[in-house]
Amino acid sequence: ASRFVGGIRQEVEEWEIKLGLLSDTLDEWLACQRSWMYLENIFSAEDIQKQLPAEATKFMKIDKFFKDRMRKCNASPNVIEQVTAPKLLDTFVDANKQLDEIQKSLEDYLETKRSAFARFYFLSNDELLEILSQTRDPHAVQPHLMKCFDAVKKLTFGDGDDAHVMTALNSAEGEVVPFSSPPIAEGAVEHWLLAMQDAMVSTLHESSRACLEALQSMAKEDWYFAFPAAPVIMVGCIEWTLGVEAALVKMRETSEKDALAGFNRDWIDCIGGMVELVRTQLPPLHRKILAAKLVIDVHARDTVETMLNMGISWVNDFEWQRQLRYYWEADVDDCIIRQTNTRFRYGYEYLGNSMRLVVTPLTDKC
Repeated sequence: ASRFVGGIRQEVEEWEIKLGLLSDTLDEWLACQRSWMYLENIFSAEDIQKQLPAEATKFMKIDKFFKDRMRKCNASPNVIEQVTAPKLLDTFVDANKQLDEIQKSLEDYLETKRSAFARFYFLSNDELLEILSQTRDPHAVQPHLMKCFDAVKKLTFGDGDDAHVMTALNSAEGEVVPFSSPPIAEGAVEHWLLAMQDAMVSTLHESSRACLEALQSMAKEDWYFAFPAAPVIMVGCIEWTLGVEAALVKMRETSEKDALAGFNRDWIDCIGGMVELVRTQLPPLHRKILAAKLVIDVHARDTVETMLNMGISWVNDFEWQRQLRYYWEADVDDCIIRQTNTRFRYGYEYLGNSMRLVVTPLTDKC
């Protein structure tokens, strides 16, 4: 302590106490202000108040105290006078404790929503709260769909009395896939998003089955564009798998040793037909479908050529077994994907009408 403080020691000690109180109070005040600013926007939404009534009641009391204190500061902007108000520090400490409890309850609430609809884990707390604060408006979810569903840019809703009926998926490329059984956006948002997800899967499953059935009856030039891009790509993979296996069985059971080479020639002719088609005047979406299918079909051609060079002649040879093979199995009425001893169902996640990366030997190994 300074040797010159002797005559004013009592006053200095009083100011030291006041300034210490000022520092502690301002720390608590600012912490309260930060939490209040974050939660005020959340609990001003009527939907959140209804879903978290106890937390909303707590926050309203703190909101009333904080606004009242700020009004008093505005009326008398004297910092010492304000921070020395009776029990102000204790009140802010208690308010911050309650705000922490409210935020913990809020995080637990968001976790229950994410547990109900796992794709919500792709959203930040603020994004999820933006959706939950507008549950009566199904369009509030539209800006966040791309984070939940990789290729769903928006949903098409009906008009008038059908305003809550979801009629179609829309990709970023502009592809529109109507739902086979349109779901309804009613009730908790996580529930109707689950219903939309189920409708997406069932729609693509039905479209894939129809695409497979039409493969034998439609001209290829029409078939390419009669269905969404994903079923066309998938059924094309089934066609290739069945063609290669039929050729390998023929080589094994008959004397037709060039069956696989004959299949590959037909496959190359099919690729040539697509190349001719893609050079014509086509809408952008049609051109993208052909471009994606060409990438996959060219890789399929290269795979068969490798098998021919290796002298593969039976379906149980490892070089064929290690390939990703698509089948439509009648007993489960579904697309099954196999590779060596692995077997799993096709997922029917909507992929839009996106481009495909060129498959190289390195990416094939990956």
